[in-house]
Amino acid sequence: MKFHNEVTQDVIAVAGTWDPLLPRHIALFKELLRYSKKKGLNPYVFVFYPTPANFITDGKFKDYFDLDARLEILRHMGLNNIIVIEFDKPDMERSAAEFLNELFAQTGIALTELWVGENQQFGAGAQGFLSIRHECASRNISLRVLKNSFLVNLDKESFYKHFNTGKFGQSQGIIGHFPTYKLKPGGQINIHDGVYSAKLRISPFDKKMEIPCTVKITNKKPDKIKKPDTHTWLVLLEKINVDL
Repeated sequence: MKFHNEVTQDVIAVAGTWDPLLPRHIALFKELLRYSKKKGLNPYVFVFYPTPANFITDGKFKDYFDLDARLEILRHMGLNNIIVIEFDKPDMERSAAEFLNELFAQTGIALTELWVGENQQFGAGAQGFLSIRHECASRNISLRVLKNSFLVNLDKESFYKHFNTGKFGQSQGIIGHFPTYKLKPGGQINIHDGVYSAKLRISPFDKKMEIPCTVKITNKKPDKIKKPDTHTWLVLLEKINVDL
C-alpha cells in the first residue's frame, strides 16, 4: 500500500473509490468543504485505486471514470488535498490499525476526523467496520458514520444496469458525464470488451473541439486511435457492438 501526498495536520478525511461518482457523493464533498471550513480543518479525500472489491470478484467492477478523470472532478470541485492509495490484493487482509499506522508513516498525517460509510471497512481486518470504530476511539479521531449507504446502493444498482449493457446515455443521466478515460501510451481502459462510439477531447469535461470516433477495446486495450496529440481524453458514448 502506497500513499501519495505531503504532510499536513488538522485533517478531516473521507475515503472511497469514488467510482461511479454519484450525485450523493457530490453532495457529500460539498458538505465536507462546508464543514471543514467551519471547523478550521483541512479536508482530504482518500481515493482507493484500483477498486479493492475487484480482488475478490475477479475484476467484476469496471471503471466509469479512470483515476485521472476522478482526480479532475475532485479538483474541479475545489478538493485539492487528495491522497491516492495504491491498493493491492494483500492489502485486503490489513486491519484499520495497519491502515492508520501506514497513513501516518508515509504522510505524517494523524487524522482529526474521519467520515466513513456505515458498512465501510479498510481491508478485511478481523472485525471490518468495528475495527475502524475501535481504532478511531483509541486514537482520539472523531468518527462520523454516514447513514445513506442503502440509498447509495440503490443508485448504484440503477447505474450498473445501464453501464454494464453499454447504454451510456442512460448512465450519463444519473452521473452527469459519460465514461471518461485518459489516453496514455500502453495504457489500459478497464471497460467491457466491445466497439464504442466515442469522442476525443482536449480536456475531460470540455466539449470544445471534440472529435467523434469509433474505438474497439479488447482485454482493456484500445485499438490505436488516429488523433491529434492535443486530444488525450476518450469519452465513450455508446456500445455499438456486443459480440467481437
